[in-house]
Amino acid sequence: MKTVTYNLVGGETKTIEYDENAPCIICGEPVIEASMGGTVICPWCDCGHCRYCGMDIFVLREEIDGGCSLRKLREHIKWHKEHPTLQNTLE
Repeated sequence: MKTVTYNLVGGETKTIEYDENAPCIICGEPVIEASMGGTVICPWCDCGHCRYCGMDIFVLREEIDGGCSLRKLREHIKWHKEHPTLQNTLE
């Protein structure tokens, strides 16, 4: 377990304990570190980049595209996990 302290408007702070091994709600990989978006989304998804190759990624709300963008992102992550030696060779 880790903790993160967020600075809130008005000078207040809030400290949250979180599980760094919990899956990101977008890509499903371990969160590792808290992001600007909180503790349930990994920093890579929060910033819109693949953690393996740096490719720009985005996920629309399921109501907008029926989950298509989320499926594509998870397939992309799955590909990286199945091809670990090629992870840094993609642009």
